[in-house]
Amino acid sequence: MKDPNPSTFDTAVIGAGLAGLVAANRLADAGRSVIVVDGLGASGGRSRTSLLADHLVNQGPHALYVGGHADRALQRLGIPVEGGAPPTRGTRGLYDDRLHLLPAGPVSLLRTSLLSPVEKITVGALLARLPRLDPVPLDDVTVDDWIDSVTRREAVRNLLAALFRLATYVNCPELLSAGAALRQLSMAVDDGVLYLHGGWQTLVDGLTTRAEAAGVVFRYDGSVTGVLGESPRLAIRTATEDLSARTTIVAAGGPETAERLTGATGLVEAAGPPTRVAVLDLALDHQPDHRFVLGIDHPVYFSVHGPPARLAPDGQATASAVRYLHPRADGPADENRSALEDIAAASGVQASSLLADRYLHAMTVAHGIPLAERGGLAGRPGIDAADRPGVLIAGDWVGPEGMLADAAAASAWAAADVLLGTP
Repeated sequence: MKDPNPSTFDTAVIGAGLAGLVAANRLADAGRSVIVVDGLGASGGRSRTSLLADHLVNQGPHALYVGGHADRALQRLGIPVEGGAPPTRGTRGLYDDRLHLLPAGPVSLLRTSLLSPVEKITVGALLARLPRLDPVPLDDVTVDDWIDSVTRREAVRNLLAALFRLATYVNCPELLSAGAALRQLSMAVDDGVLYLHGGWQTLVDGLTTRAEAAGVVFRYDGSVTGVLGESPRLAIRTATEDLSARTTIVAAGGPETAERLTGATGLVEAAGPPTRVAVLDLALDHQPDHRFVLGIDHPVYFSVHGPPARLAPDGQATASAVRYLHPRADGPADENRSALEDIAAASGVQASSLLADRYLHAMTVAHGIPLAERGGLAGRPGIDAADRPGVLIAGDWVGPEGMLADAAAASAWAAADVLLGTP
């Protein structure tokens, strides 16, 4: 029987977000003693869900990519994933301040009023080719340059850019790797996404409970200030005490945090700038006229997450409006909020239906962008980028696999496997 309070743990996992929870479970399953340290008072990080007038809201809009690395990790750990697919019928595109029907799929795009007949054929052909496109030659090409190579028509350019924003949350096509963006968009088109019943808190609770049952110790009473010493005698310094561990996985925050805790350099530059959005979460007493509206010539979108996910009382609705922010300009808070209120109004949200709202001015979605100049996903910092034996990193900005939650899960699993000696 494992000692529930060993003096030295096999691994200290710093951060109890999705990456930290996946790594802790993977290690505990192999019989390793694990402590998870987080200074936020609870597990989950940006995957936590809260209440807004009896409605469940995530930390900004969250969608799980079906068949992606996060989905596969959760299945391997036996964590139930239940939810509903976003509605595709009746989707609208907001272009030139007008709503246009935006049917799903390359064939049905022929019915949209957004494009001219020639533009419809161009977009339909591109989307039909998407599953067969090899993204590897495009890893070091920017999204802007790739779009320029396939079309010069403004409406087509705007629509493609909007689809890439939707799939990646990145509003920086002059930096984003086209290869990374195409992989993400192809996954969304092929397998789709799920809005989760009960919000992402269900995953957090499932992973935390499972880890505790496997013997993982959780400490929420002190932020980590440094990782000192050398493996197998590492000191995890917190605000209250030093913890002893043979190895550690830094899965908290972004590259700045990893540099500060480990002494590594160059991680911020390699990870690229963070992805941020402004968000207006809405608790509504009934469904709005339109459940999904995508901004085409402005970086915004609106989506009703509940239903299809069970997030709202029967007959009511939980929705989010999002403005994708450029890494170099978050924009004034009043301007961002006004843009979100405008797209909500265009979607049919009436002031009389609003029960409560929550505005997040500049929420971090991911701590890095796969940069074309670094070769896309392969150019991100690796799990061993701290360059210290026994000290690994994980997160949504780490490793050559996936974006968003998929990158967090993939890097966490890979870091755990390295510590376990698993090829």
